[in-house]
Amino acid sequence: MRTVFFIFTIFFLFFTMAVYSQEEHYTEEEPLTSGYISSIEIIGLKRTRSNVAAYPLEKFIGHEAATLDLNEVYAAVKDTNVLEPLSAEFIESEEGLVLRITVNEKWAIFPIPLVMVGSGWSNYGFFLADRNAFGLRDMAVLGGMYGTEGILGVAMYHHPPNRKGQVGWNSTIMYGRNKHEDQDRAEKTHRLYSTDRLHLLFGLFYPFTEYLTGSVSASFSRITINEKTLNPPLNGATVLGLSPGISLRFTDWDGYLLSQKNISLEYHYNFGISGASFNELRLRAVYEKSIVPGFRMNLRSGAIWNSGSDPLNEHGPQIAHVDILPRKFSARHYAGFSAGFEKYLFILNSGTFSVLSSWQCVFSHGPVSGSEIDNGPSGGIRFYLSKLALPAMGANIAYNINSGLIQFSFSIGMDF
Repeated sequence: MRTVFFIFTIFFLFFTMAVYSQEEHYTEEEPLTSGYISSIEIIGLKRTRSNVAAYPLEKFIGHEAATLDLNEVYAAVKDTNVLEPLSAEFIESEEGLVLRITVNEKWAIFPIPLVMVGSGWSNYGFFLADRNAFGLRDMAVLGGMYGTEGILGVAMYHHPPNRKGQVGWNSTIMYGRNKHEDQDRAEKTHRLYSTDRLHLLFGLFYPFTEYLTGSVSASFSRITINEKTLNPPLNGATVLGLSPGISLRFTDWDGYLLSQKNISLEYHYNFGISGASFNELRLRAVYEKSIVPGFRMNLRSGAIWNSGSDPLNEHGPQIAHVDILPRKFSARHYAGFSAGFEKYLFILNSGTFSVLSSWQCVFSHGPVSGSEIDNGPSGGIRFYLSKLALPAMGANIAYNINSGLIQFSFSIGMDF
């Protein structure tokens, strides 16, 4: 392997393990044999507003206690990303039964130092994140990176709905001056140039039902080409984008791992103020199913179709949700699929460790490599955090049978 990609996760491993030392256990009380849930009560909130914490649990109001699966309750709490369930019980009241849930509030404000190192290059960054801004489960991120590949500054804010009928929104401001390198699956460089890139985005999303969400976003991108070293694009571009989308998502909890079933479809129309206009269609699907508690099947797929012909409109393989291709690989169309299993190893006070393996296959098409099909195994470990409001950290190793390339990767807070 000619390139090593490293993200500084060791800091967080020791940091999160040392945050708290007390033991945590899930406690399941036996549901009462009769009665309906009339209200929700949450114990243990410090920063999160009570109505915000209760919102994802309101779907259980009116539910008969005797038939309620408490794992569904735990799944709804864990899916907030800022609360960890400790116990659930039913309390009798004059109005009916109160579903009382005791939670631990995760540490939501934290720094993220990043180190990315390769052959002849290195990048260093620092981001400050708040996964529970103003106690509303809002996510705010501010930071940047500097290194041999250029500079990057990012400011992002995401506000999810916290009551029925509310519209969520998100906004992003990003500026980067970087060296752009497009490679084939053997890590041979075909393009090398540098750009200044300004990207602005504002989006709205609305939950039509508990599981179905619609979204639309508008964006502005300005790309200026500076150094033209090897086969660069002819010109830069200024583009206005409009992107409607729809997503269907379910979650469940087996006592060890939080699983999801998700499919999303997005259409992107990009109007070229300068440069060509183009269309994109993106599809993403995830199916996770527990075979037995703590051992699940993982199926993932990602695809993109792009009508453009400008190299500025191409993407890396991350959009296909595979890690057997080089991170600087470039193509216009992808269709990736991954099938595997994940088994939890042990649970610590600060989170759950698991090991996973999969077989990945990806079709790609673009002017750099033409049409290709790559496949190979991938495996790694995950650490799902219970004290820090990050979804997970992970380390992976993948082998591409077609190119003979081995890829290592480390990730923090990603949607794996």
